[in-house]
Amino acid sequence: MVRSDKAMKIVDLKVTAVTIPMEAPLRWSMGVETGTTRAIIEVLTDDGITGIGETYGGNGVEHAIAIARPFVLGLDPFETGVLRHRLGVFCIGYETAVPAVVRAGIEMACLDAAGKALGRPVYSLLGGKVRDRVETAAYLFYRYRSPSGAGGECCPRSLLDRAEELVARHGFRVLKLKGGVLPPQVELETVRLLKSRFPESPLRWDPNAAWSVETSIRVGRRLRDENLELEYLEDPTANLEGMSQVSQAIRIPLATNMCLVSPEQLAPGIRMRSVDIILADIHFWGGFRENQRMIAVCDAFQLGVGMHSDRELGISTAAMLHLAAASPTMKYAIDSHYHDQCDDVITEPFRYQDGHFAVPDGPGLGVEIDRDKLDRYHRLYLEAGQVNEFYDPERPDWVPALPIF
Repeated sequence: MVRSDKAMKIVDLKVTAVTIPMEAPLRWSMGVETGTTRAIIEVLTDDGITGIGETYGGNGVEHAIAIARPFVLGLDPFETGVLRHRLGVFCIGYETAVPAVVRAGIEMACLDAAGKALGRPVYSLLGGKVRDRVETAAYLFYRYRSPSGAGGECCPRSLLDRAEELVARHGFRVLKLKGGVLPPQVELETVRLLKSRFPESPLRWDPNAAWSVETSIRVGRRLRDENLELEYLEDPTANLEGMSQVSQAIRIPLATNMCLVSPEQLAPGIRMRSVDIILADIHFWGGFRENQRMIAVCDAFQLGVGMHSDRELGISTAAMLHLAAASPTMKYAIDSHYHDQCDDVITEPFRYQDGHFAVPDGPGLGVEIDRDKLDRYHRLYLEAGQVNEFYDPERPDWVPALPIF
């Protein structure tokens, strides 16, 4: 349906929580990711168009969406600036806070509805696309073994085998090691093996702020002394001050999606020279428009721009691709967990092609919900509950304190 003669109105806002398992449990510095809990958002309009969005799931998100609902009903999905004002200014009380990740999911659904109303893809609403496909990095996790036998990468050699498997299967060019799990010297050996096996591949290392400043500097100097060039080192230590000290000491490009994730952190982060690359995030930053504002600041101050991933399903993956396609200065391959997910809730799941995802060209986000799968994984959510990524059942006495090394 293509319609632009009068304003639409949102008449209902729905949310469905789903849980989808991982192929094998993914280890990271603060716990283990056994699956993905997400909230699927739908905005229903007065002329029968339904826009879809996705964000983090769980009871807290559902509560925040319930708070946001009266502020959303009656809005025109095209007017996302009004939406941001209402949810960002009015809903700021202790009991009525609507976090950025919820605003992002609602805005995503609104722009999907707007695109469907015009018969245009979301990237057109963001200014138009500059690329037809978006490169993705091979996300490499140390993994526990699943009951099916998948996973079990627990040492440098087995992580190298995993990298070879993913490169052969999906054609990845860029490699990203998720660290902060094993002692730094063991993970450093993984980096050595990856650089030796894939000398032409840009390599990233992300310890998720697990290291102290001293350890970060020591590891950074080892990388430099051994000529183990990284595309970037991501969040080796915590907060802007720690990152600033590391940056001055090791002179390796530092990226972040942890110490700088909101507009008010931009000025101090830039002034302190804490980071060289900021990773956009559809959810953390509060939606498409907030990410575009952040990218404009990066452009003004000559900072690089990439994109963070946190186990998105197909709806959010589509949103990421629209943002990346409409961002000329986003030169770094984006992150994605997609190859680690067992399934999806969209009718046509994404497929890697030579390490890239094609940007959807259909109206709105260009993806649709598979209702049978939505019901199936909603039932799994009700049975299994929310995935707790900040807990590791194989290390029950372990506490995710920062830093751990």
